[in-house]
Amino acid sequence: MRTPKVREVGEALRSLFSRPYTVRFPYEPIVPPERFRGKPKFFEDKCIACGACAQVCPARAIDVVDSVSNGAGRRKLTVHQDHCIYCGQCQRHCTTSEGIKLTNDFVTGTYDRSQSVSTVEKELVICRECGEVIATVDQIRWVAAKLGPKAFGNMGLTLMLSRDLGLADDVARAEGRPLDRGDNVSFLCPRCRREVILYEQWGP
Repeated sequence: MRTPKVREVGEALRSLFSRPYTVRFPYEPIVPPERFRGKPKFFEDKCIACGACAQVCPARAIDVVDSVSNGAGRRKLTVHQDHCIYCGQCQRHCTTSEGIKLTNDFVTGTYDRSQSVSTVEKELVICRECGEVIATVDQIRWVAAKLGPKAFGNMGLTLMLSRDLGLADDVARAEGRPLDRGDNVSFLCPRCRREVILYEQWGP
């Protein structure tokens, strides 16, 4: 029988008198590396609920649900952490770069799958004429902040900024009255705003 090599004997002795390399999770907590990709989470103060994260999610783990009633609406985004593949596309393509991030939390074991979610809910801006969803309030404010003074070149952004300052508000149009140039100062979807522009050029 061949005599073992000195290096192998040294490794055996070190293993015999050293602690095991494995961690004692779940009996003891562990701290993942800083760039560890764990469960995704929405950050409400940074998220504008634009829905970009849901569009790029390859696992379709993010739901976007709009609820509209009586001219008002809310948008709810839900990321199902038990469906997530932790690819990081949502964080990479987030419009604000801070609305959704992958955390260091990696514990997904649960008896109730409804707890494995992260949600955020935002107010919607609705077209005053046809009731179509335009965007969320936070998204319009974010665009206005990025544009700075140039935001006043767009009527929708101007109206939002003026409303935030308490200088103006969206006024309801009298029932039965057709669209006219006065409706420019209101939240309209692109299709209805096109109707206003055509009215100004060609008349009713």
